[in-house]
Amino acid sequence: MTSATLPRRARMPITLVMLLVSATIVYPLLYLGISAFRTKSDYLADPFGIPQEWTLQNFVTLWNNYNVGQALTNSFVVVIVGLFIQVVVGVLAGFALAKYPVPGGRLISATFVSIMLVPSTVLIIPIYLLLAQLGLVSNLAGLIIVYVGTGLPFTTFFLTVSFRSIDESVLEAARIDGAGFVRTLAGVAAPMGISAIATIAVLQFLAMWNELLYAYILLPDDQLRLITPTLASIGSRFVSDQPLVSAGLLITAIPPLILLGLASRYVMSGVGASFGR
Repeated sequence: MTSATLPRRARMPITLVMLLVSATIVYPLLYLGISAFRTKSDYLADPFGIPQEWTLQNFVTLWNNYNVGQALTNSFVVVIVGLFIQVVVGVLAGFALAKYPVPGGRLISATFVSIMLVPSTVLIIPIYLLLAQLGLVSNLAGLIIVYVGTGLPFTTFFLTVSFRSIDESVLEAARIDGAGFVRTLAGVAAPMGISAIATIAVLQFLAMWNELLYAYILLPDDQLRLITPTLASIGSRFVSDQPLVSAGLLITAIPPLILLGLASRYVMSGVGASFGR
């Protein structure tokens, strides 16, 4: 039953609940945005009131004193390269596992699921020791390898489930026309599975962008820090500058918000296509 077929009295409670949920999402973002442009004294005088003074000093301080510009650059390099590798390999592996008789395919899929159940914190010590032996600690490439290795099982599993929903007759028609694996994938399967591909890209972007533990431990050099560990260094145990923190959080929230705004339609349809069956 769709909302259009529901009686008006039944739609009103649903609308009110959705408005309430929207308010719980919009208000924190609005509060964060306002706090980012306040001075510390103005914030302490009335944290929930209307600012008496608007300033960009918090952003200037972050840029000059906390090296936020370099941190953003490092984050984009790591996330974009890691995401590209994950999506390309995940699409190839997911399509092969879903539509071709890969030897040990079920075992491979089961292995991916079992790996996803292992908490990432359990792997930090062996991963650090391995990267130290390879000389990849304090190296962006080392963190990219970690992100790809830890994120690829879920990416492949997600896309495998999505590609299984594609009608086999469509792929068979492409094969009859002479299309091989790559041409069938690029010309038929990938366009039909674009929602799932966009969904996993958004999910993995958010996971890598917001990750703290590996980024903090594997990149101890201040010049190589990503944006999340950089923001974690703002303030101290007993002293906090909430407007400064809010400015940092606003900066790091902008790229995910833009990405979600552009890909929201694909995310919703991709999640439904992958897990709705």
